[in-house]
Amino acid sequence: MKKLNKDSSVALYQQLINEIKESIQTGELKSGDRLMTEGEFSKEYDVSRITVRKAIEVLVEEGILIKKQGIGTFVADKKLTRDGSIFMGFTESCRLDGKVPSSRLLSADLSEASGVDQRNLNLEEGEMVIRVRRLRFCDGTPTVLEMNHFSQKYAFLLGANLDGSLYEILEQHGIYVVAGKRKITICYATKEEAELLNVNENDALLMMKDLCLDAHGEVIHSCKSIINPQYYDLTFISSAERVKWEKI
Repeated sequence: MKKLNKDSSVALYQQLINEIKESIQTGELKSGDRLMTEGEFSKEYDVSRITVRKAIEVLVEEGILIKKQGIGTFVADKKLTRDGSIFMGFTESCRLDGKVPSSRLLSADLSEASGVDQRNLNLEEGEMVIRVRRLRFCDGTPTVLEMNHFSQKYAFLLGANLDGSLYEILEQHGIYVVAGKRKITICYATKEEAELLNVNENDALLMMKDLCLDAHGEVIHSCKSIINPQYYDLTFISSAERVKWEKI
């Protein structure tokens, strides 16, 4: 029997939360592992089922555990956590989260700009756009299907290795994304999206549309991302709360 410190000022449910988190961090519990039942936890740690239930509820709310009706409680797959209020590339987001980014280039070409491209990129009719379509992986898991459109002045991208970070390539040319406009909606997986992201057709996904800007407010590119929310958490932090939040 494992003992919690009943004389501690730390609540028993919080001690149990810490025990479960430590088991996940050390690898004793891995993604997809099934946890003990409430009764088993109660016996193992000599605490009430109410204490166990409270600890599990907190961990489910934090996305660390997931409950499956009639089956049990499992360790959730690790998600990429990204601050949606900051315009940051996928590669940098992964690295900051301690994860390994990678990409598969699906296509890259030069095509005539559509009406949407003309509006988003401030182009004239008949101008060309660079289209880069990639599948982005986080720790080897397909997480984001990404479509980037650039004006023709960024044609140097077609000669670069597009399996890495586009932003690192841009920065090598003195071009930096510092701000933008973002719209997030729900979409439903097409057959191709389902195959690429390993989900079922018509599953709910996130669609994020960005217009990415430089320091002068000029559009560098547009980006549409189809995101599997099973592996991706978006958090929005207001500037007034940012310092406070980062201390938590």
